[in-house]
Amino acid sequence: MVLLCLSGSFIFWLPYFVDTFYIPIQRTFGFSNTQIGVLSGTFGFTSLLSYAPGGWLADRYPARKLMSTALLASGMGGFVFAQIPSFEICLWLYGLWGVSASLIFWSAMIKATRSWGGQDEQGRAYGFLEGGRSISDAAFGALFLAIFAWQGANSIALSSNIKLTSSFLLVMAALVWVTMRDTPVYRPDVHVEGATFSWDEVRIVLKMPFLWLLTLVILATNWGMWGTIYLTPYATTVYELGDVWGGAVGTGKYWLAAFSAVFAGFIADRIGAARAIVGLFILMTSGFLLFATVPGAAGLVPMLVLNSALVVTAVYALRGIYYALLEQGHIPMALTGTAVGLVSVIGYTPDTLAPLVFGFVLDAWPGAMGFQIIFGLIGCICLIGLFAAMLIYRIVQAPRPDHSSRL
Repeated sequence: MVLLCLSGSFIFWLPYFVDTFYIPIQRTFGFSNTQIGVLSGTFGFTSLLSYAPGGWLADRYPARKLMSTALLASGMGGFVFAQIPSFEICLWLYGLWGVSASLIFWSAMIKATRSWGGQDEQGRAYGFLEGGRSISDAAFGALFLAIFAWQGANSIALSSNIKLTSSFLLVMAALVWVTMRDTPVYRPDVHVEGATFSWDEVRIVLKMPFLWLLTLVILATNWGMWGTIYLTPYATTVYELGDVWGGAVGTGKYWLAAFSAVFAGFIADRIGAARAIVGLFILMTSGFLLFATVPGAAGLVPMLVLNSALVVTAVYALRGIYYALLEQGHIPMALTGTAVGLVSVIGYTPDTLAPLVFGFVLDAWPGAMGFQIIFGLIGCICLIGLFAAMLIYRIVQAPRPDHSSRL
């Protein structure tokens, strides 16, 4: 689990470097808000294309080999990124990171986590995974930010941080390869009860309203996650906190995110994931709507901190437990990978759309107005997610039809 958390954190550090170093990257590379949005959108688009075939790979090759390969590829790309290349080369790098993280790594990590958790502690397993990844993000984010400030908070310091991150990726690739045990792989010549695949079963799952409601929950949550990413430039520009303190908002949130995900896993096991998710959606929606309606100013830093804590808690708690709904929704075990792949294709579209939309908005409406538009948009999407979560709660409380005869 330690390896899963660390590797699951570092594989996303390079494509999400703007989370902590948005303004320094913009200044060093000379990118506009729209160009940064295009880069992040390239990563998101290649990821969307990769989720479904990535599930197929994870069922046929051991997670150890897939994860090591992805970590190695991402790290090598990072050393190119550290040379401050052109925008066109950066587009290729973000595409590479999308393939390595989502085609090769993501489904393998999810499968390895499920194997680690067994049948009775899936919620806690995913809670520990999300919490551990957030702890890693917080600890190493604080370390990198301190190094960045110590080295002068300039382009040389930024390049040094990128090289350091890339080096960690190579170390993680070696550790995963040597330490992890292989996960079971699909063999078409061997029949395993409950592991067969047919298009009839896929159609059964696609006809389940629960699956599409879960997709809306994940979709809205990930729009909220992108909102937390833009808290760093929001704090830096609107609240005038500067590069280092603005970056501290981006890294500090991960400490809260870590405990939120783990705590949410235990709460979900006690009161039910569906009920917990409804409450968390109320918190997340309220937080973003508050950001959208209250103009930011240097004198309102306490409000920024408190509301950021509210939003981050809700977002990362949701990310820690929303896959636990698969069990509550009685998605057939044999089709878990298929369900996750289908949900991911739609649920993670914010990885493509959000940076493009947000970059355009910030260039068209500079300053506080642009951020208010962004947070207002997220708040409206969260309202849709809240409605879906409430319907899910009604479904899981009702008697469930038996699909076993059809499967």
